[in-house]
Amino acid sequence: SPNHNFINGSWVKATSKKTMLSINPSTNKKLYDLTISSKTDIDRAVKAAKKSFALWSNTSSFERSKYLYAIARLIQKHSRFLAVLETIDNGKPIRETRDIDIPLVARHFYYHAGWAKISSYKKIQPIGVVGQIIPWNFPLLMLSWKIAPAIACGNTVVLKPAEFTSLTALFFAELCQRANLPKGVINIVTGDGSTGQHSQPNSAGFPAF
Repeated sequence: SPNHNFINGSWVKATSKKTMLSINPSTNKKLYDLTISSKTDIDRAVKAAKKSFALWSNTSSFERSKYLYAIARLIQKHSRFLAVLETIDNGKPIRETRDIDIPLVARHFYYHAGWAKISSYKKIQPIGVVGQIIPWNFPLLMLSWKIAPAIACGNTVVLKPAEFTSLTALFFAELCQRANLPKGVINIVTGDGSTGQHSQPNSAGFPAF
């Protein structure tokens, strides 16, 4: 929804009133209104992720793998829609998003699901709440590179997509709901550089990844 972030498994109305436009670069027409999240919005997401971390980090890697498999299958199921959404938001040729980007997104979640399934992760200590900021050039693929290994290892996530290419990240949040991912494991907040500044460990209290 406009002016909402994905926090604690739900769409939460932002405290910030500032917004920015998501533009289709091929037509220069408006696609969506996005929130420029404030420190209060970020802190709310971090609080949800911290609360979820206590449970998620103690969930067996085998159980975590089931959620990653579910997300991977949902990405495949909606791959055509994701390819089109990525193209109109990012400007890439549909052939690239359809044949390269989105299939690789699913493969990354499958890969880390398989890794978690056969590994105990006893030697890997979760960090905690992981702050992630991704660029515009491979929006959903960058998300998969960041989120899949982080949650497979028992971390929880607060992710801010690039201000120019946030739409597939927001649809990904809906896929997390459909996969019944525990609340607070993945939180997605939109914004520009001013939002990204709140991701510093000293201000928001969580490490970059």
